[in-house]
Amino acid sequence: MPAELHAHHAIQVSIGLSDHVQFRTDDNATWVSFGAAIIPPDFPHIFQAPGKTIAHLFCDPESAIGRGISARFEMNSIMGMATADIEPHGSALRSAYNNQASEEELEHLALETLFALSGHLPVAAIDPRISQATAFMATRLADPLTLEDVARHVGLSPGRFRHLFVAETGIAFRSHLLWTRLNRALELGFSGMPWTEVAHATNFADSAHLSRTARRMYGIAPSSMRQEDPAASLQMTA
Repeated sequence: MPAELHAHHAIQVSIGLSDHVQFRTDDNATWVSFGAAIIPPDFPHIFQAPGKTIAHLFCDPESAIGRGISARFEMNSIMGMATADIEPHGSALRSAYNNQASEEELEHLALETLFALSGHLPVAAIDPRISQATAFMATRLADPLTLEDVARHVGLSPGRFRHLFVAETGIAFRSHLLWTRLNRALELGFSGMPWTEVAHATNFADSAHLSRTARRMYGIAPSSMRQEDPAASLQMTA
């Protein structure tokens, strides 16, 4: 079943890990297949990959990585990527996923991929204050959490923390927190927890709020994603 028409502020890089992924720009447009594609920020689109494994990487367009990608590739429509641009990164992600690599390893490979596409060299290691911040955020997903709260926890001013977070992760704090909550919600839901309890455990007002957010960000409602479905979609923010 295709995703619903949706758009988000992030630049999206989609990579078919087992086969091509298809996109179209409205409900009546023709499906177009890509081995890998870049979707511009705020660009309405629908995707489908029945029975396929795909990776979606998201990047803030205002970050250094996002600006680099925007400078290298056209950002006026969905654009297919040449094999030379995406390999060997696609192969590394494919191998890591098939070998059940940890979430941390997958996120590192996603970040390396986006750095390569932007024309920047990958970072050797993330700033320890950002690692501390994301670990702190992961323990507070059920609670209201602000940038100021996390900045205070790692001993930085809000302005400095905001800048450092984008520079190190390639995505704005609020977007990262939202996607972290949403991804955690999907993990809990797939594990069998009722969606109402999932919503409360990840600081969504209710299951309807969670469903609307998933539709807006991914084009698919959580209840329509089945763990036993042979198609797998990796959502990675880097």
